[in-house]
Amino acid sequence: MPTAIGIVLGVLTVGWVLWNLSLDALWQPTDMVTVRRILFLAGVQRGERVVDLGCGDGRFVVVAAREFGAHALGVEIDPFRVLLGRLWIRIVSQRSRARIVRADMYEVPLADADVVILFLSPNANWKLQDRLKREMRQGSRVVSYYHPIWGWTPEEVGEAKDGYPVYLYRIGSAEAVVDSGGTGLGPSGKQEREPDGA
Repeated sequence: MPTAIGIVLGVLTVGWVLWNLSLDALWQPTDMVTVRRILFLAGVQRGERVVDLGCGDGRFVVVAAREFGAHALGVEIDPFRVLLGRLWIRIVSQRSRARIVRADMYEVPLADADVVILFLSPNANWKLQDRLKREMRQGSRVVSYYHPIWGWTPEEVGEAKDGYPVYLYRIGSAEAVVDSGGTGLGPSGKQEREPDGA
């Protein structure tokens, strides 16, 4: 019986790992010094709405709510990490300000967000850029850790604890004008679409 349980757990673990490897971004927990630096760089103010796409265990959500007074939403597709994040929110008593939902980050509405946080992959940033530009209000901010957003000009580039870059963008002034129906170079260097005005 113990052998059968071990086999089942092993198969489930391998399946979970393989499924995670198929996602657009692998989970790499951000150190807490860098979490705070990113939120400071974004200029998060009390009462603002912060959305973390691919939030992992919810550390940005918790810190944004607890230390910055923001209303923070984490979006995560992995059910295990969603449970972890929700438990963390309960432990620090931030349920009135912080929330984590299990959802596809490419489908969550962003119109109410003052700040969107990304620690994804070049490909994920590429896929999200049109939605960020289309749905977010003028003047709202996007912060991307490690990977820039192709074709956008950062307002400021900060530095993580380990020296990696953190890119701050402001909607309406940073992004290139891109026609989603055109062709041009994407983050992979392949011909994908073309800026229509830059």
